[in-house]
Amino acid sequence: MKIKRALFLICVLSLWSLGLGQNEKPVLEGRGVWMHPADFGKSEQDVDQMFQQLKKCHINLAIVLIKGTDGALYWKSSKHASAIAPGYENFDLLAALSKYARKYGVRLHAWLCDFTEGKDSPVVKAHPEWLMRNPLGEVTTQQKATAKQNYNDLWMCPARRPGYTDEWLLPLIEEIVRNYPVDGIHHDYVRYSSIAPDSFCFCDYCLENYLNANHFYYANRPETEIPLKNYFIRPETNWLLDFTIKPKAWGRMSRSEKADFLLNGKSINRADLDYFFYATKNDNVTRFVREAWERVFSINPDIEFSAAVWKNPMLNGRFLGQRWTDFAPWVDVMMPMNYREFFQGSFEEYLVYLEDMIRAQKEWSEGKSHLYIGIDASYIYNEEKEPWDRTLEGLRSAKPNPEADKDFKSLLEKNIKILENFPSPRVSALRGAAGAFLKGQERPEELARLIQELLGDPPAGFFPEEKLLKVVAVVRKARAEGMVIFASSQLTQKKLWPALERVFGEPAELPHVLQPLENKLSIQTLRALKKRTAR
Repeated sequence: MKIKRALFLICVLSLWSLGLGQNEKPVLEGRGVWMHPADFGKSEQDVDQMFQQLKKCHINLAIVLIKGTDGALYWKSSKHASAIAPGYENFDLLAALSKYARKYGVRLHAWLCDFTEGKDSPVVKAHPEWLMRNPLGEVTTQQKATAKQNYNDLWMCPARRPGYTDEWLLPLIEEIVRNYPVDGIHHDYVRYSSIAPDSFCFCDYCLENYLNANHFYYANRPETEIPLKNYFIRPETNWLLDFTIKPKAWGRMSRSEKADFLLNGKSINRADLDYFFYATKNDNVTRFVREAWERVFSINPDIEFSAAVWKNPMLNGRFLGQRWTDFAPWVDVMMPMNYREFFQGSFEEYLVYLEDMIRAQKEWSEGKSHLYIGIDASYIYNEEKEPWDRTLEGLRSAKPNPEADKDFKSLLEKNIKILENFPSPRVSALRGAAGAFLKGQERPEELARLIQELLGDPPAGFFPEEKLLKVVAVVRKARAEGMVIFASSQLTQKKLWPALERVFGEPAELPHVLQPLENKLSIQTLRALKKRTAR
């Protein structure tokens, strides 16, 4: 009798526990990481180990770079084999990523830097006419980022057809989804160059396209000028009466004169033609995002799209051609890069601004796409890095005499004091070298080398986990659907993976997968409708 009663209780408890499991709601949170090829090595074993780390931290989305800012490709492209990154000719990284993402249940998005290339890129050499140009005919690498720093990225014109967009970039995306079982395509650098927003693009194609796209003249009568008819009292009210804007001397104007007209000219009563300049740039980027989705949808309707974008779409529209509220319906997940680098003030002020920015981004994306917040594991540690960077600058430039430069001596002594919290042989060696330097017994070059080694491989805790955890807490407080961390290399270098293991203590499902937007203006609605009609 006792045995039967015990078996009965076991059955009841088992059924009860199964019922509980059925009623429990899964944790919904996007937990992504931006990752680079170097994070995975060049063997399947290395790729396997990295995915083990992701699984251990309950990361559910890996966004891995497979087309860099230099245009290098990290898969075995048959269309453009000459663009494959050196050292990856015999190792198909994307194939290995796809294999182990499936094995560990991590969703994989193939990350492309859309409109940038390097000076040695085969497409740049073959088609220099596809590059963005400023009013002087210069390319982006001929600009300066700061007084001391050159700008290194070459930007390709998104508008030109035929050109880079339809003959190079879109075919690359098609090749990926045809040949690799990725879950999604990730857009980055899906915009115009930020180096000189008012100067690009004025290539030969764009100069004419601004006129055509805005219908500034009648193509079937290109030389005909139709003057504005002043019927209404207020001049700008007369806009609705038919008139043309293209100057009669357009064909004789130089590139710089045409650019000046498009930036500073007026349609009726004030200098407003720059409105059309910026609006057309936004339309060009949106057109590309839409076309990318259309091409991929025709191959595999289940492929997702995500996009790394700058944080404020309203300002982006003015400066970058990236008003992402326009192209959000063609993206499953928008990932605004709310890195501390793009905010002013202290770390604590950043946390305040971050929460406010997330709330605005939720309104901008609502009903169009899901929203995972981009955060960084680099710039949040500016306070920890800044005194060491100043020390390195002093050691490299002035080669200070510690006896004469008391400010530098004080800075170095404060830094060495910090190291007392992190005892290790390497720290002891650095402290010893610093002490010898202060006595004039060590070369500044040797001390700089030891500092660089420490910053490159710091002891655990040197970059406090609490800062990253505070940022995660703010994202959650603002009720964002998820977050994406830039980047895995920073998590490794700063010994921050254990912090993620704790803060992501249990598995989570991706909101954009489990709760797709339906009955909204979005590609998720179209995908759902297609599945329903196929039943």
